[in-house]
Amino acid sequence: MLNKTLNAYPQQEVFDISKDYIKLTGGDPDVEAPPWVIDAALNAIKEGGKWTHYARGEIPEQFKEAVVDYYKTFGPVYETENVIPTAGSSAALYIALASVLEEGDEVLMWSPSYAGHYRILNDIGVKASIAPLKRENGYHPDLDTLEDYVSPDTKAVLICNPNNPTGTVFTRKELEGIGKIATDYDLAIFSDEIYLHFVYDDNEFVATSTLKGLKERTINIMSFSKTFSMTGWRLGYTIVPERYLDKANKINALTAPRPATFIYAAGTAALRGNMSYVEERRQAYDERRRYFCKAIGELDGLSCHLFEGAFYSWFDARSYGLGSEEFVKRFEEAENVGLSPGHRFGVNTDGFIRVPLVQPVPVLEDVVGRLEKFLGTL
Repeated sequence: MLNKTLNAYPQQEVFDISKDYIKLTGGDPDVEAPPWVIDAALNAIKEGGKWTHYARGEIPEQFKEAVVDYYKTFGPVYETENVIPTAGSSAALYIALASVLEEGDEVLMWSPSYAGHYRILNDIGVKASIAPLKRENGYHPDLDTLEDYVSPDTKAVLICNPNNPTGTVFTRKELEGIGKIATDYDLAIFSDEIYLHFVYDDNEFVATSTLKGLKERTINIMSFSKTFSMTGWRLGYTIVPERYLDKANKINALTAPRPATFIYAAGTAALRGNMSYVEERRQAYDERRRYFCKAIGELDGLSCHLFEGAFYSWFDARSYGLGSEEFVKRFEEAENVGLSPGHRFGVNTDGFIRVPLVQPVPVLEDVVGRLEKFLGTL
């Protein structure tokens, strides 16, 4: 039976901590979607008819209207024609990239950043010009040197804000600096904003498209996976300005990465529903953030910054002299915990480890205990 209240999520259960395998490799939340979202999908399936055949007319249009109403609380007002629904954010990112870039073009981006961005760029033959997010600068960009990473082949800039895996929340000043370079060199801006609700302390999410002159060149990549704990539902969308819209629609028609019809009902319910669910998730991730980053930083030879957004811990294990691949492999073999090696997230990132905080604090306490025991063997 489905839980009908917000007071009965799995993170509040009592966990039997053991040597069972703990998987902390993917950013897959440990709770289900809001009950009203699940009900919307089930009701649509039961109703059948328009909800279980090809999505036409009013169904995607109602979803797009919900997107427009939702996004204007963060950014500018768009028309529904600017919204392209997709089967997850990876499909949204592909449509965005393919709408602007051709083989041999170059994208300005940062390291560390999401491993999936590197993979998709490589697959479509686009080069990456990688500027560093340095630890000593709090994993924020250096605007003074950023222009050095722009070449005649550079056609776009890709921002993940908040950033996966460092949790960087780009400031308004930083986004304005990036926007100036994009304007001066006529670059498109891909703005991956799927963690926009998960921001902590005094940090503030700023939508790139809200800044002066940037709406017309910014393509937003969005997802329901993290915000509403809907990873397996495969629902996302991209918001495309007029200058890229025609090609984006053609790419979408050719690749057909569209949601199942009844999933539109779930997405519309999520965007028009009670956002207290999202705030509850943010608070849960904040509690985990404060515990885990502090606990990791207290272990011998490790350091971990208190990240600003998203829900990933990014800690430095280089003092042990192991590559990140070897570190996570040996830890997994010794203590039955799966983590992600940092070298997958950019350049000069070997020796760092990424941990998605998608398990409750008691489980994270167990992970810290196992990690402390493992470090004692090195």
